[in-house]
Amino acid sequence: MQEGFEKYLKAGKIAAEIREASKELVKPGVKILDIAEAIEKMIYDKDAIPAFPINISINDIAAHYTPQKVDETTIKESDITKIDIGICVDGYIGDTAYSVSFDKKNDKLIEASRAALDEAIKLCVPDALLSDVSAKIEETIKSFGFKPISNLTGHGLDLYDLHAEPQVPNISFKSSYRLKEDQVIAIEPFATNGAGMIKDTENIFIYRLVQIKPTRNQEARKIISFAEQRYGLPLAERWLMPIIGNNLFKTRLALRELRLQEIIYDYPVLKEVKGGMISQAEHTIIVKDPPIVTTI
Repeated sequence: MQEGFEKYLKAGKIAAEIREASKELVKPGVKILDIAEAIEKMIYDKDAIPAFPINISINDIAAHYTPQKVDETTIKESDITKIDIGICVDGYIGDTAYSVSFDKKNDKLIEASRAALDEAIKLCVPDALLSDVSAKIEETIKSFGFKPISNLTGHGLDLYDLHAEPQVPNISFKSSYRLKEDQVIAIEPFATNGAGMIKDTENIFIYRLVQIKPTRNQEARKIISFAEQRYGLPLAERWLMPIIGNNLFKTRLALRELRLQEIIYDYPVLKEVKGGMISQAEHTIIVKDPPIVTTI
């Protein structure tokens, strides 16, 4: 475990450094495409790779939004913007996220997810009941007058695996599952003033290679070749554009074929079912006594 332990610490340290540096980029009027590309450049400059495309989710969007190459979206002063950053070092992952707004009316909602994360981390010791961690998240978010997102969870992390066991629900549930020493988990409370649930949308900008099969489409084969280098980690549509001659139509046609052949898995953009505003906070934790937060 020692080598893995050190790599988790390294990935977490890089994630923390980039998270803090990225806060200087998130300002009203700035294009989210520019923010995402700047953060991803920071990652490569530190000899790491993105564990997933930078997620920049605004207002009622919870997750899985990464800007397209033609995206003109800019940050507005009234927005709650969620920046989710994943760092991979030789397969070991650091996953962290924060929310920011330039409108004070959003401060309490942002604080709700932060406080829930802080309280949950304290419980991440060996032999702790996972259900106690989830109950604390729900209790803390509700104490601020908001709802946790019931169908989004934190997750375990493993080698090149962003969603290993266990899932860490943001609401109370019954389970006898206990945390194990040296487990690595990402806790990510989502708080909302909406209904407390998210739904898939039709927009898909993130994909993951799940199997390799023959395909006649030349562009699809190029995508498979690129995705193989990611060892199963997610990739962005905009990353594929340069290898398909920056042709959006051909890129999406190839992705459609790969989806139909079940060669790739897609991640629809997730939105709050009633259009509620959402905040998010996330850290990566190694289960110890006391817990080790790698992304601080």
